Amino acid sequence: MERVAFLVEETGEHIGCLLNPETVVMSRTAGVEPRRSAGGRLTGAGLADDPLLFTGGGRTELRLDLLFDVDLAPTQNPVTDVRQMTRPIWRLAENSAEVERQRRPPSVRFVWGRAWNVPGIVTEVAERFDRFGADGSPLRSWLRLVFVRIGAGADEEGGESYELLRRLPPVDLTAPAVGAVNVIGDGSGEGLGDGGAGLDGAGPVPPAELGLLSQEAFGTPLLWKLLLLYNEIDDPSAFSGPLAVPPLGEAP
Repeated sequence: MERVAFLVEETGEHIGCLLNPETVVMSRTAGVEPRRSAGGRLTGAGLADDPLLFTGGGRTELRLDLLFDVDLAPTQNPVTDVRQMTRPIWRLAENSAEVERQRRPPSVRFVWGRAWNVPGIVTEVAERFDRFGADGSPLRSWLRLVFVRIGAGADEEGGESYELLRRLPPVDLTAPAVGAVNVIGDGSGEGLGDGGAGLDGAGPVPPAELGLLSQEAFGTPLLWKLLLLYNEIDDPSAFSGPLAVPPLGEAP
């Protein structure tokens, strides 16, 4: 199994992890902030919600817990202090790079096989030692880091949907249709209570449920854009059915 690594883009340095994480927590925060005035933060009156400022963009984070132990180090490279193994990761959170005369952490890529290739920076590192040698040297470390994605949208390289889309089978947009998906109503939003959102031919699907339309047509919710493109639908908020389903090729 391929190991997690961090690739420093400026220098090409490859920093490998000793063991792969058991879990990766990925979180997304939308670009929303409380509205403020010259007098401070604006608040809602009574039970109303505080007004918000929609700034666009947002923040995507990955949180990893990594284990390092001197007993698991390669025999050709003996280690007597686990910090010899973790200090390269600590340096990723230092302001060691300079961009436009400003110091900042280096740009790196979180790489794990073909499934993960995310550009970003390491913003937080915390390390807990729980085994020590006779001289006090730490021998085992539990390292937690926060990796913030930069310079990529969800559908761009490094985005959370990019690798998933690459693994999906291709859709032949030039071939004749091989089926159809029924849609409830005329696409205006009316009539959505006239039927259930069917899967596997169980019934028609509301037009607003684009993921369900794709699931019904292809078995995955991620191809709805191609389904609309095949049916020459420009406005995903207003359309009618049934929708023609193009054939799928073989997955890469």
